[in-house]
Amino acid sequence: MRYLTRYKLWVGIALIGIIGSNILAILVPYILRDVVDIGLARGDSDFMLNAGLLVVGLGVLRGITAFMGRYYGERLSHVVSYDIRNQIYDKVQRQSFAYHDNAQVGTIITRAISDVNEIQRYFSFGLMDGLNVVLLLLGVIAMMLSTSPLLALIAFSPLLPLALYSSRFVLRIHPRWKKVMDRLQSLSNHIQENALGAEVVRVFAREPYEIERFHEQNQKLYEEQLDFITQWISFLPSSAFLAAMSTALVLLFGGLFEAAGTANITVGLIVTFNAYVLLLAQPLRFIGFILLLTTQAVASGERVFEVLDEPDIIRSKPNAVKKTIRGQVRFRDVCARYGASGAAVLRNIFIDAAPGEVVAIIGLTGAGKTSIANLIPRFYDVSSGSVEVDGTDVRDYDLHSLRRQIGNVMQQSLLFSATIEENIAYGNPDASAEQIIAAAKSANAHDFITDFPDGYQTMVGERGVTLSGGQKQRIAIARALLIDPRILILDDATSSVDTHTEHLIQQALERIMQGRTTFVIAQRMSTILKADQIIVLRDGAIIQQGTHETLLADGGLYEEIYKLQLEEQERVRREAIIAGVIKIPLEERRSTQKFRELIDRLAGKYSP
Repeated sequence: MRYLTRYKLWVGIALIGIIGSNILAILVPYILRDVVDIGLARGDSDFMLNAGLLVVGLGVLRGITAFMGRYYGERLSHVVSYDIRNQIYDKVQRQSFAYHDNAQVGTIITRAISDVNEIQRYFSFGLMDGLNVVLLLLGVIAMMLSTSPLLALIAFSPLLPLALYSSRFVLRIHPRWKKVMDRLQSLSNHIQENALGAEVVRVFAREPYEIERFHEQNQKLYEEQLDFITQWISFLPSSAFLAAMSTALVLLFGGLFEAAGTANITVGLIVTFNAYVLLLAQPLRFIGFILLLTTQAVASGERVFEVLDEPDIIRSKPNAVKKTIRGQVRFRDVCARYGASGAAVLRNIFIDAAPGEVVAIIGLTGAGKTSIANLIPRFYDVSSGSVEVDGTDVRDYDLHSLRRQIGNVMQQSLLFSATIEENIAYGNPDASAEQIIAAAKSANAHDFITDFPDGYQTMVGERGVTLSGGQKQRIAIARALLIDPRILILDDATSSVDTHTEHLIQQALERIMQGRTTFVIAQRMSTILKADQIIVLRDGAIIQQGTHETLLADGGLYEEIYKLQLEEQERVRREAIIAGVIKIPLEERRSTQKFRELIDRLAGKYSP
């Protein structure tokens, strides 16, 4: 309800409209009493005409006030739902990775759409019509009590059981509606999961199983909705019966009192009371619908506020640091865990990377490589210790300022359903066309982009499905390059691509790494060989740290990884160089004497 306080003027106009409409509605039956007791009894046609014109005038005014109440009530309902949806979206956008690790996409969508729709319906009908019923009821009670207290008590005697029945109805209906919404959420999650996993379902020919599983969930939703509707429908005849009882009692006792000449009951008064009862009949029957909408809104509101009340685990401090960084990164005795009671993923990490250095991080699957990278832009927070950039703890930086200066190229780079140009410029939307093209060229993406009929205006399908894996990676590299980051994080950026594409990506990565502090995760041997320092992880702890030569001399896990994976990769790469599959730039061929000697030996091996 606090959302309404932002729109006090609209609320005021709506209230004036509702109150005015009810006052005018209450006046009409009161006029009918005089029409019967004076106009008809005396045969005064002028009085009848004036009364008729007055009723018409009141009807016109009531139409105007009713329009004001309904229009601004509807407007309020839609602006409140607009505000809540924006707030949910803003909340989800600002949540940490830890929140998204546990939140299901279907759940968020259901709460932002379906649950907010229920809240909107409540403000549109439940609140406004409920307020209308309450005001009308109070006004009619006041008029009836002031006119004939005895007949008023008789008329309202059926309302007490109606109130008791309504309260029991709410207690029965609330848990049923919450159950329906939870089932709808589960169904949304199922659809979303299967839409994303469509390839896996088809690869394993599990379509019949998934269809049957969906049908079972849908059947349960149908049964729960039917149970809910049955409870609601049962309220309608009961409320209608009680409203009819009120009319019957007014006619019965009113007629007896008028015939006996007691309690000042007249025919006009009976007509007036009957008109009041009929005036209330429809709103009283509408109480069931109002209670239904209120129950739905409360249940949906609980689910919405589960999202809105979720604490912001990672956010900027009030006086957060905003400055241009140079790229020095230090990990000081860093420990990290996922969740308050989760297992530790990093233990006692010490890393010191000077500006412009390349730090390679390797280790077996699950060793914590990506976890280290995620701490630098503060996607997660450390459990203990600190991560510093240029001597300042990342928790003291303004998040937007920090992340704008860190480029990320992930293993599976997500592209949005937009043009290639828009995807490249995502991190820097003010970039010129020349800057976008320059970034694409540096990422070895310009040639394949211009091969498309629409070039940079080519639309990319959802999640980039219209592009190959290598094309997506190169666009992602161009996107990272365009923000000119001081720190670069490359998370297995050349996995799952062919040798030729890998080489193109590797060339692009080596260009954008120049002059930037770079953290390379599980990259190919050519990059690791050039790293200023190599970090070897096992079970979240650093077990080896140094250069390629020193680590190879020390043996241990690094030597095992090198022999099992990297040595073979490098052999294939060397053979591809000799065979001419991969072209090495002149400056790289001249990089070291050792490499030239290696080429000579291989050339001799492959000569006729």
